[in-house]
Amino acid sequence: MTAELGIAPMAAAAAELSVVVPVLREQPRIAELHAQLCRGLAPLGRRFEVIYVIDGPQRATLETLKAIRRQGGGIEILTFARPMGEAAALTVGLRHASGAIVLTVATELEVDPAELPRLVRTLETGDADIVTLARRPPGQVGKGKLERLLDLLLQSRLEDVRSPIRAMRARVAAELSLYGNQHRFLPLIAQAQGFTVEELPAPAPGRAGPGLGRAGSWPSLLLDVVTLYFLLKFLKKPFRFFGGFGFLILACGTLATAWLVFERLALGVPLGDRPALILSTLMVVLGIQILAVGLIGELVTFAWAREAKDYKVDRIVE
Repeated sequence: MTAELGIAPMAAAAAELSVVVPVLREQPRIAELHAQLCRGLAPLGRRFEVIYVIDGPQRATLETLKAIRRQGGGIEILTFARPMGEAAALTVGLRHASGAIVLTVATELEVDPAELPRLVRTLETGDADIVTLARRPPGQVGKGKLERLLDLLLQSRLEDVRSPIRAMRARVAAELSLYGNQHRFLPLIAQAQGFTVEELPAPAPGRAGPGLGRAGSWPSLLLDVVTLYFLLKFLKKPFRFFGGFGFLILACGTLATAWLVFERLALGVPLGDRPALILSTLMVVLGIQILAVGLIGELVTFAWAREAKDYKVDRIVE
């Protein structure tokens, strides 16, 4: 098995490169994936470890990986007692990586394994903190629908935001924290923290291309985009988000109430049977509540900001 995989047994601490693979469901071809990774990374001439994070009980996949490990496959296996999601699997894998460079891939590789050395070398020789492979299916021209939407909302210049094939420096992996479905937008989150991201185009035979996903998944994806927009734009200044809506609703309600009162006092128009009075009063109350939520958010952010930071020191020039 060791000769077939093209690697020698090694200790995780000796790894120069760490490969993190979240395993979200049973993978009957996990041994084939491992062989592809080993063959693809062999031209680098580096000692590397492959960290498989098994998301929940997957007996067959676990036994296959244990067999590879017994044969000197140079892997580390982490398991969750129950499914926790890809973001949690990635976070745990990144925390356990010991290499100076961390490579993340999916169980469906979707690109030629020979592209992986090019990805790693680009990171080593360039100034970027993260380099991703932008998958390009045959016939695709320009960005997908999702990428155009993110470009509009967040001024993203990435062509394949959701690419799971990324190479990053160890300091980036140590600082990234993901939850929910944020793993889909890891490059954008890294950019928001001050890291630089670069893309490499790579052909992806037979792939439909990045877009809004299947008909059953695009509503969830759009909700994730809205969440990402709020987190990146207003996480440190929630009152600007809630304050804008609150002031608008409060102003409309106040003006409508003032006009109704003017009609009652100056023109003698009765108010008892006018639903507009109830609506305008509710708008005033709602506006005040939204403003209060924004102010509470600012207080929480102020208290939390003492313990957290969203910046990094690139270098200290002596």
